[in-house]
Amino acid sequence: MENNAGSSLRGGRWRGEYDRLLSSVRGSAAHGHLVDVREPLRKAIGPNRPLVMLCPHADDGAITAACLMHEYAVRRGLPVVEVLVFAGERNVAAPWLNDQKKVSVRESEFRLECSVLGAESVCWNLDAYRSPGYQPSAADIDKIVGWFLERRPGALILPPATDAHVAHRMTRALAAIALLGAELGDTLVMTGWTPWGPLPQPNAYFTYDGEAERTKEWAIHCHASQVLLTDYTKYCTHLGRAYAALAREWSEGHTLNAGRSSRQGGDERVVGVELFQIESRDCKSEPPSEDPVRIALGLLSDAAATSSATPAPIPVAPLV
Repeated sequence: MENNAGSSLRGGRWRGEYDRLLSSVRGSAAHGHLVDVREPLRKAIGPNRPLVMLCPHADDGAITAACLMHEYAVRRGLPVVEVLVFAGERNVAAPWLNDQKKVSVRESEFRLECSVLGAESVCWNLDAYRSPGYQPSAADIDKIVGWFLERRPGALILPPATDAHVAHRMTRALAAIALLGAELGDTLVMTGWTPWGPLPQPNAYFTYDGEAERTKEWAIHCHASQVLLTDYTKYCTHLGRAYAALAREWSEGHTLNAGRSSRQGGDERVVGVELFQIESRDCKSEPPSEDPVRIALGLLSDAAATSSATPAPIPVAPLV
């Protein structure tokens, strides 16, 4: 059946392919609707369900979500864990050091950052770092699934599926395996912004003040081996302030200050925003995706639906 939208547009220049192009937008999510990420996190994390960030490289946590992690670890006193997925010697501009010393430098920088943010530091040191395409070994899979079974993350921050860096994309795939292996269908999965892969559809934001911004700068400066190559401090400061300026438009009128006066309904303490994309568990309502996290969430959702639909066994009284 021909839809009304297509038929109403037909004219002398209409071509059959046009309706197919327009249909790619119909039914997609509305513009905006960003939510304050503190609301979904309030129900997701607690004393026994930590907020966990998987960092492909030592400085990814500071760049992506330093303000969010500091807020929950220090200001709220909740468990926050940063996991260094791949520890290695690449991109350490110190030719006088051997590879093992370079690894130690990056791990030391990572642990120093975690101390600044109040987070627990964990180093997985996966075999995948030495494999082509970061392909994991059987021992790697056992390690990450076992870790998720033990720690049971309440919320998880991951790199985007669109990230240009293969280590970041593999981290996301490993997280999907861990969620599925540990059967953690109730974990809140959040995609965080990275310089190598912007968020396709951000739907949540975290506002931070000047004090938190300085903490983020300090956390980034812990990674001296990387700041020497790229000034992520200035980069993240400008980006956070740009997101704060744009978040009001993206959230369709949500009151969010970006340097404006309080008479306009904003909060003068807000200087920047960290953006996130909360991944949906209802994957059936979305287009098919090759994103491993979406696939895992869909499988977990199906398993939960099947379990709830199975009637409980009827108790039988023992024979006398």
